[in-house]
Amino acid sequence: MSIRVMDLHVRIAPTRAFPNKADMRSKHLIRPARPDDAPRIAVLGAHVWVHTYATAGVSDVIAQYVLASFTPDQFRTLAQEPGAVLLVAEFEGNIAGYVVMRFGSHHADICTEIEMLYVQACFAGQGIGSALLTHARDNAMTKTGSRSIWLMVNSRNENAITFYRSCGMRQDGVAYFELGGTKHENRVMVAVD
Repeated sequence: MSIRVMDLHVRIAPTRAFPNKADMRSKHLIRPARPDDAPRIAVLGAHVWVHTYATAGVSDVIAQYVLASFTPDQFRTLAQEPGAVLLVAEFEGNIAGYVVMRFGSHHADICTEIEMLYVQACFAGQGIGSALLTHARDNAMTKTGSRSIWLMVNSRNENAITFYRSCGMRQDGVAYFELGGTKHENRVMVAVD
């Protein structure tokens, strides 16, 4: 009786392909967005938005909204807009998250709005959202003389709400985002210095 031994080729990924959280914290870079970032920001934004709002699947209304709202041209324009700041979190040359700030968009006496703070799900819990929020607040201080900010977050997005609370934000009302006749409840969160 003979036994045939087959060669098995197993590829083991190098350790650096799966960095630990401490490695990711030290390797991400927060910087202003450049025009050539726009396609990557658009894809990341669409991905996070669909994951957050399309909890019952992707309807025609949602598809149309995402395809119209998350375009490279929208983000190229936004990066050049005087009343806005677009920062990206970069990890090993890839966009892992971004934040959009608007100045002069008021809630109570706070004039800096965080319009979007999106982090790709696989980077959650690794300090990228906190770093983006800190940089946003620093930008608010530079532009307005105050680190106070406000934002709206989907009321069903418990992970985001928990994150914002852990960053010292508190709820200060409710607002609604309407899409195709459906209202989505959002919590208004504020951080006041």
